[in-house]
Amino acid sequence: MKTKNLRHQHFILSFLLLFTFLLPQLAGAQTTSTDSIPTLAKFLKKGKLNFHSRTYFMGTLNEGSSTDFFTIAQSLGVKYKTPAFYGFQIQAGGYLSMRLAEHNLIDENTGEWNKARYEKPLYDINNPNNHYNLGILDEVYLSYKHKNLSFKLGRQSYETPLMNKNYNRLRPNMFQGLSAKYKLNDFTVSGAWFISEAVRGTMRTYSMANSFGVYGQGKNRNGEKHDYHNHISSLGVGVFGVQHELKNLKTQVWNYTAENVFNMSFLQSDYRLEKDDLTYIIGGQGFYEYALNHGGNKDQTRTYICADEQSFGFGGQLGINVKDQHQFTANYLAISDQGRFLFPREWGREQFYASQTTELFEGYGGLNAYVLRYRFQSKNKRHASIVSGGFVDQPGLDEVELNKYQLADYYHFLIEHKYHFQKQLEGLSLRFIATYKTDFSKNEMSAAQKLNKVDMINLNLVLDYHL
Repeated sequence: MKTKNLRHQHFILSFLLLFTFLLPQLAGAQTTSTDSIPTLAKFLKKGKLNFHSRTYFMGTLNEGSSTDFFTIAQSLGVKYKTPAFYGFQIQAGGYLSMRLAEHNLIDENTGEWNKARYEKPLYDINNPNNHYNLGILDEVYLSYKHKNLSFKLGRQSYETPLMNKNYNRLRPNMFQGLSAKYKLNDFTVSGAWFISEAVRGTMRTYSMANSFGVYGQGKNRNGEKHDYHNHISSLGVGVFGVQHELKNLKTQVWNYTAENVFNMSFLQSDYRLEKDDLTYIIGGQGFYEYALNHGGNKDQTRTYICADEQSFGFGGQLGINVKDQHQFTANYLAISDQGRFLFPREWGREQFYASQTTELFEGYGGLNAYVLRYRFQSKNKRHASIVSGGFVDQPGLDEVELNKYQLADYYHFLIEHKYHFQKQLEGLSLRFIATYKTDFSKNEMSAAQKLNKVDMINLNLVLDYHL
């Protein structure tokens, strides 16, 4: 099945545009004075327009100068939301991204991407020659809100612990479908059904079935290169969540059902105990996953998750917060050796306690991750910093049934600082991120396997301006 835009997307877009033109007419029907009948222009002027500029420098230093990568990118984003009419609103937005400068991103002989793992998703991973990417309507949806009930229909961002917009490049993930939320006292109930996705780092809209494997597929359980992209059968993805929040205790439960592929349940509970200037932090996470039917394809060499595969894991966090400025936490994640933790990287960035920038846990089983983390936030909220270090214990490279991307044990370190400007530069922020990963096994991985995974430094400098 070839990836293509679906016809229903054009139908939804046409419906939303028609609804925009009808809103002022419907509003005018409620009045008797000709002078008071709003025109389309008057109606739209009451809406809200947002502008976002992001300048992004990224570089990766690997062992050997020939495998270093650098780039400078720029994106401009505009969003517009109409005024509310009986609870209904329309929001639309688009992004323009540009490749301003680069080093070693493109192979001079083939014109294809080099193995720039982190820099490539800043642009269009499917078209290395495209320096200017314009998404006219990356986001367009109809929303409705009445008291404690709200919903969105169309292409939208969506935030959960596993499925989310993953906005750490120039463009976020956008999911197309219907989402709803209802608040009742201390509870928030969420639900959604998505049929397609505009995947971050591409200029395409994929059906949810064809979004599997856009970024890469790794190895299957036989040690052969995976071949499930465009070979998965699924009608879409359903999400259901319940969040409960008290003064000191927050609990959230989520279920993700990729029709005909897998079912994943996720639980997280966080407790904070305040005493004088100290706040004690205790948190727990857990997940359970199993295949549905044949995992997406009867041919088990082309399936995302094998029919007999299941996985579960749990994580924990212990910490202390001093005067709401200094937070120290010890974080842990364990994944069972019964199967691999599988959740498409194209759908978002997993938010485990032990998660760190530049690496994911998707594709691995029999794993133990340990992370110590320090967070700082200034009293005026202008400065925020993170310093963390961790160790990830994984199965051997030959245990392909638990090691999808052939990564050995490694150390992982992170330094991050963000500064929010003030006065005349209000709305401007600068963020610096540096990560370092080094191979613990030393001799287990080849030079090719280490590239962009271990024995490397990734540097990021991001300038954001919101208006």
